[in-house]
Amino acid sequence: MAPDLAPGGAVAESHTQGSLVWVADPAESWVKALVTNVAKDGVVTVTTEGGKIVKCKAEDAPIQNPDQRGGVEDMTRLPHLHEPGVLWNIKQRYAFDDIYTYTGSILIAVNPFANLAHLYGTHMMDAYRAADFGELSPHVYAIADAAFRQMRREGKGQSILVSGESGAGKTETSKLVMKYLAHMGKGDVPLGRGAFQDAGGGGGSSGGGGHSQQGGGTARNRSVEEQVLESNPLLEAFGNAKTVRNDNSSRFGKYVEINFNAAGIISGAAIRTYLLERSRVVSVNDPERNYHIFYQLCDGASPEERARWRLRPVREYHYLNRSTCFELPRVDNAAEFRDTVRAMTAVGIPPDEREAVFRCVSAVLSLGDVAFVPGADAEMEESGVAAGRGAEALAATAELLGVDAEGLLKALTTRTRQTPEGPIVSPLDVKAAEDNRDSLAKVLYAKLFDWLVARINGAIGEDPNAAASIGVLDIYGFESFRSNDFEQFCINLANEKLQQHFNHHVFKQEQAEYEREKIDWSYVKFVDNQDVLDLLEGKMGILDLLDETCRFPTSTGRDLANKLYTAALCKDHVRFSKPKTSVTAFTVEHYAGGVTYECTNFLDKNKDFVVGEHQSLLAGSSQPLVRALFYDAATREARQAFKFNSVGSQFKKQLGELMTKLHAVEPHYVRCIKPNGANVPARFEASNALHQLRCGGVLEAVRISCAGFPSKLPYFDFVDHFWMLAPSWRTTQSGLDDRDVAMRILSKAAIDGYQLGETKIFLRAGQMAQLDRLRTDALTGAAVMIQKHVRRHIARRAFDARKAAVVALQAVVRALFARRAYKTMREAWGATTIQRHWRGHAAQTRYQCARRMILAVQAAWRGRTERARFAHMRRVRAAVVIQTALRGWRARRAWAAARAAAITLQAIHRARLAKRELRTLRQEAREGTKLLSDNQALATKVAEQDATLQTVMGQRSDLRQQLKEERAAAIAASEEAASLRTQLAAARTALEASVSADALAAERDQRSAAEASLSAAMAAAAVAAAAAAKEKEELVRKQASAEEYIGRMLSERSDIEKKFHGMKDDLMTRLQNACGQRDDARAQVLELQAEMEKARELVQKRERQLTVASKAAVANAAAAAAAVAAAGEQAAGAGTAAAAAVASVSGAGASPAPPLGRAQSALYSRELGGGGFGSSPSMYRARGESGPRAEGGPQESEADRKMRELQAKQAQMLQDKRRAEEERLLKALQADLGFVKGRPVGALVTFRCCLQWRAFQADRTSLFENIISCIGRQIEKQQDDNAFLGYWLTNTVTLLHLLQKNIKPASGSVAGRRPVVAGAGSRGMFGAFFQRSASSPSHGEASIHGGGAGGFKPVEAKYPALLFKQQLDAFVQKIFPMMRDNVKKQITPLLAACIMGPKPGRGTPRTHASDHNAQATITRSWGEILDAFDRLLVTCRVCHVPTVLVQALFKQLFSFVNVNLFNQLLLRRECCSFSNGEHVRTGLSQVEQWVETAGRELVGDCWGELRFIRQAVQFLVVGNKQKRSLEEIATELCPVLSIQQLYRISTMYWDDRYNTETVSAEVLTRMKQQMSDAGSNASAASSHSFLLDDDATLPFMATDVLGPSDDRELNTGLPVPEQLRGGDYSFLERELKVAAMV
Repeated sequence: MAPDLAPGGAVAESHTQGSLVWVADPAESWVKALVTNVAKDGVVTVTTEGGKIVKCKAEDAPIQNPDQRGGVEDMTRLPHLHEPGVLWNIKQRYAFDDIYTYTGSILIAVNPFANLAHLYGTHMMDAYRAADFGELSPHVYAIADAAFRQMRREGKGQSILVSGESGAGKTETSKLVMKYLAHMGKGDVPLGRGAFQDAGGGGGSSGGGGHSQQGGGTARNRSVEEQVLESNPLLEAFGNAKTVRNDNSSRFGKYVEINFNAAGIISGAAIRTYLLERSRVVSVNDPERNYHIFYQLCDGASPEERARWRLRPVREYHYLNRSTCFELPRVDNAAEFRDTVRAMTAVGIPPDEREAVFRCVSAVLSLGDVAFVPGADAEMEESGVAAGRGAEALAATAELLGVDAEGLLKALTTRTRQTPEGPIVSPLDVKAAEDNRDSLAKVLYAKLFDWLVARINGAIGEDPNAAASIGVLDIYGFESFRSNDFEQFCINLANEKLQQHFNHHVFKQEQAEYEREKIDWSYVKFVDNQDVLDLLEGKMGILDLLDETCRFPTSTGRDLANKLYTAALCKDHVRFSKPKTSVTAFTVEHYAGGVTYECTNFLDKNKDFVVGEHQSLLAGSSQPLVRALFYDAATREARQAFKFNSVGSQFKKQLGELMTKLHAVEPHYVRCIKPNGANVPARFEASNALHQLRCGGVLEAVRISCAGFPSKLPYFDFVDHFWMLAPSWRTTQSGLDDRDVAMRILSKAAIDGYQLGETKIFLRAGQMAQLDRLRTDALTGAAVMIQKHVRRHIARRAFDARKAAVVALQAVVRALFARRAYKTMREAWGATTIQRHWRGHAAQTRYQCARRMILAVQAAWRGRTERARFAHMRRVRAAVVIQTALRGWRARRAWAAARAAAITLQAIHRARLAKRELRTLRQEAREGTKLLSDNQALATKVAEQDATLQTVMGQRSDLRQQLKEERAAAIAASEEAASLRTQLAAARTALEASVSADALAAERDQRSAAEASLSAAMAAAAVAAAAAAKEKEELVRKQASAEEYIGRMLSERSDIEKKFHGMKDDLMTRLQNACGQRDDARAQVLELQAEMEKARELVQKRERQLTVASKAAVANAAAAAAAVAAAGEQAAGAGTAAAAAVASVSGAGASPAPPLGRAQSALYSRELGGGGFGSSPSMYRARGESGPRAEGGPQESEADRKMRELQAKQAQMLQDKRRAEEERLLKALQADLGFVKGRPVGALVTFRCCLQWRAFQADRTSLFENIISCIGRQIEKQQDDNAFLGYWLTNTVTLLHLLQKNIKPASGSVAGRRPVVAGAGSRGMFGAFFQRSASSPSHGEASIHGGGAGGFKPVEAKYPALLFKQQLDAFVQKIFPMMRDNVKKQITPLLAACIMGPKPGRGTPRTHASDHNAQATITRSWGEILDAFDRLLVTCRVCHVPTVLVQALFKQLFSFVNVNLFNQLLLRRECCSFSNGEHVRTGLSQVEQWVETAGRELVGDCWGELRFIRQAVQFLVVGNKQKRSLEEIATELCPVLSIQQLYRISTMYWDDRYNTETVSAEVLTRMKQQMSDAGSNASAASSHSFLLDDDATLPFMATDVLGPSDDRELNTGLPVPEQLRGGDYSFLERELKVAAMV
């Protein structure tokens, strides 16, 4: 189509590099492309959106239209009117559910395949009833209204032609047209479906049927419009069927002519039908269906009716079961049958005639089941009825038709021929009999359908005295299938006739517009399709040749084809051709394309004869309806076998009558388009739609328009689009109007052949594209010029910067080289001097060193020799004795230490278990009075445990006494060792003094005595060791007994727990709490067991250390025993050293990792010999005591004192470390820690640190106060930075969420009962945090190891933690308004420019300069506001602010914009103008586009917050305010505005462009009266009640913010932030585990 748009080279000249064009595509018909190269020969190279490179001629690549969102309503306004432009515009509008589009006065309706109820109804009819054509959006009501108005205005008949292919929506569109005409022509009579149902509700039923029936008088009680509307379902039932393309396809053409009287009220109607598809009655393809009435009758008839009409199930009929489709989706055949009966009642068909109609329908179905078999005589080609089902069907058919069964069988199986000698009866074979049967069925159904149409016309009644009429033509569209038969030929012939009429009408409209604009159009040529019509229906055309061939009984389809091939009119015709692959087909080039027809069935389908036997038989039927259908006066005069009547000639005659009627009326066209072949919504198949546009003649209308002046633009729009071709003439100083400027632009562009009308400029095809090319070149040239200057400036600036950098670099380099040279010289001089002095010093040093070394070596060698000899003698003598004594002492010491440690641990463990069990049982006993007995039993057991504990404590005292005795023994051994060392020294002296034999003998005796005494000591040690082993075995036995006793206690407690489960229901809640506490106790037992394991390892380590110390002591004792003399002072010193060694060993065991809790600290204190249970050094310091002492006990030992001091130092180190970690955390919070997987690191780190440090359970802590102070200082410092505020908003909300999920107020503790500030639980946004259900189960404490956020048991928080949560709530309520107010400060100065742009004074004519300035100001202001919103949106995304808060933030900001703009509009009269409303509406459209771009998942329904200003602006720009009533304004135009606001804006409105008036005085009076009534009813009415208030309250609740939060990412490990590295924060990297529920 594109080459026809631009004659010559106009199209080629319009293309340039960068032009946006369309190129043909086999899949999508047309695709968008970009011109990348233009060759001199007119070939352009384009790149499609998919990246494909295509070369084509310029005329094959039409220019794209400017992209307009949602397309244009009237496609004649497209700058480039061509095939792809039309297709794309329809597709764009269909995507927005705008299914109607104008092409001039032609309406294109695209089937949505969806329920668009908002487009229809009485309210829409009333809207279009008061609107001029084109004032409102395209609609089928607008076409009907235009026809009705033109009929009323001119008194001339109108016609509405609805066409389209099957499934395009022709039938529904025709219904809508007739409903609108009935609505317009009903007068004051109400119309509705319910009225029809009520009217048909009376009367009796025929034979007890399942539907209501009435007598013939009902039709007279109904209005004509009701009968016209009710005729639609009746004709649909008998004339519509399911096809492959449509579930409700009309298989006939229908022309409904509605008569109107002089008052415009419907006075009559007539229905005419064309070419019913008879062949469908006897032959239906799968998966199509036969006519609806067959299925409705079989499923909807009552049992009595089924018996009376001899009906069977649908699947048993031969005419119906050829297809597998029997049901339609969402269609109830029984309900449809009742609607059909109701429609028959409405059009005036009485019950007896309805009975006869349904008998005929049933007879057609039964006739199809009459089967034939060959006769008994094989030589005779005769047939008979098959036994069984065939005979039954014959009898049923005969009964239903009221004829004799034998006569019917004879009429079906024989043929009578009239000869001069008399009639000759010939039998028919089975195939001929079946064809005869099918012929009778088709004739019977066709005559019944014609009778129904005539009956409807007779019931409704055509008004011969009507003032005018409107005809609605619902006719099949152009059809082209793979195999096209006689039906397609007739359909396409009708469409060719209608297309000719359509072309004349379109050309007439073009001519009328040219005359209105007073331009010369005499040279515009009109292309007609008369040559195709001559070929089809002209003299000796295809129809005449077909009728001629049909008169020969032996002719076949091939004979017809050969006759067509050789006919003079056909063989030389340019529109006729012979296919190369078929000898029985021919091709005709129609206006919509070539169609190939198969001639095989043309002859049979063109013959419309009535068999004489059928005519005679049925004319004598006992049924009045059947007799009337086949009664023909001509048959009584000539009893010929059959009368030939061509279907083609009949259709040609009907078509001629239709065209004569259409030529006498004014046509209006509706072209229905089927967007896809699957009948599904929201799918647009371009190739399918393009084919229908061609078949519907829409593109033909475009061609006609392109033959004249396809581009028609008002002068203002033309100059506004092409002003850059002559920018100097557009200014207000030029003094030229838009027409003169347009002329100068065209002259400068060297465009000729255009026409200047009164209000528009008319351009020939291709000239608009040429101007667009010049416009593109001008814009490109301007862009290149700007780029040139910008690039020059950038290059010059870069050169100057490089030059300055080079000069500075040279100076630096030269100075560097000079400094290096000086440094080299200085270093050389210094090095020479240093070398000289160093060499002298080195020589002198080497000499002195050599001399000293020689002397030292000599002295050392001499001394070493003597010392070695003496040391060897000393070691040999004493080594054995010392080793033996030391080993014995170490063994005794190890045994004593192990024994003491075991007894101590056993006593601690048993006491702890007993006390814990006692606390648990007492807690459980307090849960109910019924547990008192169990409490007493447990108390008894606790008393026994206390007795056991006392026994263990006594044993502990004995062990401590034994330890003291061992220490005394050690001291005595030390003294003895000192004495022995003294004796050894004396012996050594005596040995050195005398070497006589007597001395040696004496020494030998002394050695023997020492050995004897050492053996005795070792024996005594062995006895002591045996006693210790026995005692140890006794202790092990006692430990096993104690463990067995604990097991029994646990077993008894298990029995008690079983008793608890059997308690009554009223104590279940308290028992649950008790079970929770029991679980906590078990968890603590497991903790203590782990701690005992650690303590056991510590004891083993101490045993190893004590063993080493014992061995050393024994060795010292042995050495002392071998000595000759003793010294008291040395013995005392040795005892002190041994005590120090024991203390050091004890201290070494007291240096493990810091304890995890209070229980473990108490355990350590017991192990190390501290005071009572649970004591710690920090406790002693707090009380001002020096340590734990037993009242009246012995003085504290030196070891105990050192151990206590060591523990105090350890506690102080832990406190200092914790304080340093807190300070590091606070310092880290002052920096931006960022986000991990969308979660704020600051909040997660803060929560996990508090959890790890057990800050939530602390009664007193400064951590929370420090965190709050840190956050507060940061917010106050950066309160104007929304990025910073957004960061802290996300952190505070996330931290609140973590606290909400994982902490709860402590129960049963002093801190948990501490009163909170009055109202704190309900005053904050998150006040519900502090309200817990009384039935919530109690949980234990959670740590970083035993649980995790999002799943572990809630921590019982004390008062500081709850106060911390409340302060975070306050921060959320503070940060959110700060972010909102920051944006308000930015946009407030811009809102004044948005509501009131620069405008000329009232009465000043509109110019391009004023409009341009105003629009630029509006665009700039709105752009800056949207930039502020963009920045805020980006900030929220970067900071991961919760979506609920983002939506609430934008909701309040849009509400603020709405309030400001609306209040300014109502307070400033200059704002309430028409042009100002257009400017504001332009800005609001930018806002709407921004909302769609930003996404409603982020900004929410903020567009709805502008409803007040939107409706106020809509009121300003709407037309015909004088004609609008108050109800229409208040309910349809501005439903959200109050009556005060409507009155204010109505009184302040003024039109600065068209000088139109505001609403009528009557409407203003009614407004004032309503305000007066409202003021009298109100207690106090404000004078400014029409103004809006800005709501600054928080538009969200805690559940909104915290409900949708996802906790999955909160439990994973976190990377330690850079600010916290170096500290003990490794717990952040561990995953939080969920505590198991027991």
